[in-house]
Amino acid sequence: MRNLKASLGLMACGLTLAALPLAAQTASPSSLAGQWKGTLGGQLPLVLHLDADSKGALTASLDSPAQGANGLACTNVKLDGAALSFDVPSVAGNYAGTVKADNKTISGTWTQTVQGQQHTAPLEWTFAGTAAQAAAAQAAVKPSPIDGNWAGALNAGSQTLHVVFHFKAGADGILCSMDSVDQGANGIPCGDVKVDGNKVSLTVKAANGTYAGTLRPDGQHIDGTWTQSSPMKLDLTKQ
Repeated sequence: MRNLKASLGLMACGLTLAALPLAAQTASPSSLAGQWKGTLGGQLPLVLHLDADSKGALTASLDSPAQGANGLACTNVKLDGAALSFDVPSVAGNYAGTVKADNKTISGTWTQTVQGQQHTAPLEWTFAGTAAQAAAAQAAVKPSPIDGNWAGALNAGSQTLHVVFHFKAGADGILCSMDSVDQGANGIPCGDVKVDGNKVSLTVKAANGTYAGTLRPDGQHIDGTWTQSSPMKLDLTKQ
């Protein structure tokens, strides 16, 4: 839960609140039941689980797979016509959006308070199927060669910064987050993760950084370079 807060604080600064389209149709709770996928800040994948009970009331939970934060409880889940909203108290966040006419897309805004400051970011959800369909899709995913946790240290002059990358293969590609251990910044989302043969690369927009390395034949080490204004040697060891 702490991870989601830290990441959004890094990614959402400077984003402005976009006006939501007016609801022009009515969505039913049962039509929204299932799993929805979205990407926050361009790099943080999220999964929204919506369920409708026999009385038509909606319940919801939120996952941030790259950060290992799953099942975050949502409260005050409301569907008014085509307007959907909910709160996520554990991360001081809330969402307000509009269900499009095809019931396959929800467009809106995520708002979160981080260290006393309110940040907003556009967040669009796309229907990913029922819970059973999503589970089957995930079960079919094969692990990537870099799945797991990888630790290394950056030597920046007189300062050493220890970092840990977390990789996990998902239905839509390799999920990744980064921890800057000495700075207490955990769950920073990564994007554009690619494994081409023994070449590994990714970007970290929140830090304006990129990483590129070579996976050794033993599968336990990556020799590479972190670039953030200037290149720095960063070798990673699988934990």
